[in-house]
Amino acid sequence: MTTYKEIRGTNIEVLASDPSNPVTGQVWYNSTDNVLKASTGPLTAAWSTGGNLNTARGYLGGTGIQTAALAIGNGYPGNGNETEVYNGSNWTEVNNLNKSGGGLGTAGTTTSALAIGGLRSPTTGTESWNGSNWTNVNSIGSARSYLAGCGASNTSALAFGGNNPGAGTTVTELWNGSNWTEVNDLNTGRQQLAGCGIATAALAIAGTDPGGSAYMANVESWNGTNWTEVNDLNTGRSNLGASTNGTTTSALAFGGGNPGSVALTESWNGSSWTETADLATAIRRLGGAGASNSSALAFGGAPDTAATEEFNITGGTITFTDS
Repeated sequence: MTTYKEIRGTNIEVLASDPSNPVTGQVWYNSTDNVLKASTGPLTAAWSTGGNLNTARGYLGGTGIQTAALAIGNGYPGNGNETEVYNGSNWTEVNNLNKSGGGLGTAGTTTSALAIGGLRSPTTGTESWNGSNWTNVNSIGSARSYLAGCGASNTSALAFGGNNPGAGTTVTELWNGSNWTEVNDLNTGRQQLAGCGIATAALAIAGTDPGGSAYMANVESWNGTNWTEVNDLNTGRSNLGASTNGTTTSALAFGGGNPGSVALTESWNGSSWTETADLATAIRRLGGAGASNSSALAFGGAPDTAATEEFNITGGTITFTDS
């Protein structure tokens, strides 16, 4: 049997820690971790083309992860109640929302989600998705549109910001599966913002100021009790997408308007935002989904489009196991 040395001309290195700048194809044994590792090349971030939505639209809501996402509602053109599910390759039309419109907040997964307020003009309506149907449940306390939402399921979610009416609001409400309860406000009122995380750990990202005239870069982090201002985006914008199921230490913000459509993508590591690979097409009023700053989905947007893009990071280090 041919040995590694015969193929590569050298033995596998034994190192106490991973090399700081390994070359592509380099293999080493980490004696501290007791594992065999290899470099697959420099980390590369890129958006690639995914399957198109069945209905082109903007001002839609999105939630889930890259391989299992929901596209909810339709605020451009006109008003619609379409719901579609993404499986990592294709979108499938499923049962519609009970009301029509866009600009709503979202939370959850493809089998357990919420559609909150919005519907193009301020409203209190909330609908719960069980993987098959939308059901009207108890309303939020403060009518609003163009708000953000996040949460792990249709039993635990957060709704914050939005237009209420005619101006951005600081109102934050917590959902326990049965009722909404008003909790501590955002520090800065805003509308047309993005959100990600869960009910006890969330990010409120960018948007427009309370009067709707200035594009904000402000970001706030929620710890389950209070909002704290953290480092801003590099570029302020509204109507942007985000990795809705990301975390307060790993998230992605993309697209939006300032005032025209932008393709900019920024990555959050828990401390700061870093510009990374742009969307292929500048777009605003789009839907977003994703679990981190390395895996996300962007879909739809205005002017009305059915396009979908997938964000991934390739390269890095792989670890070999005996399983």
